[in-house]
Amino acid sequence: MRRLGAALALLLLSACAQLPPPPPQSADAAWTGKLGYRLDAADGERAQAGSASFELLGGPEQGEFQLNSPLGTTLASARWSPQGLSLFDGQLTSAYADLSSLGAALGERLGGTPIPLAALFDWLQGRPWAQAPHEVLAEGSFVQMGWQVERQGQRLRLRHQRLTLTLITS
Repeated sequence: MRRLGAALALLLLSACAQLPPPPPQSADAAWTGKLGYRLDAADGERAQAGSASFELLGGPEQGEFQLNSPLGTTLASARWSPQGLSLFDGQLTSAYADLSSLGAALGERLGGTPIPLAALFDWLQGRPWAQAPHEVLAEGSFVQMGWQVERQGQRLRLRHQRLTLTLITS
């Protein structure tokens, strides 16, 4: 009886622990939330900061990444599939050869640092991208492709040189 009581108490305590939401696993994966960016000052340039809402759908083979201003204006809309890749920057739509060049164009709008879109899907799940080497820093933190990646709960912090991106998923 004592073992049953201890097991029940352990079960109840573990039920109180907050676990992160299960990561999307299918081609229909979706993350939404807020994105904050900060670009540190450099020689002759001022620091910049801003925020947007984001929506990331799909996966590295086919997907969509939307950035909207706090007022709902489209800042960027990237789409990719086997049929092609495009980026709408609020005024013009441009085509791209691959996900890396699309991420570079998207990153240019955030201080010139290419955004590794293919890796972002794994990073949002708190794990390194399998296609590139990485170095573990601490639990939930690693460096990959020049980016310091930290995942804590629903917050993903990405740091590359002067640029810091913070994604808070909802």
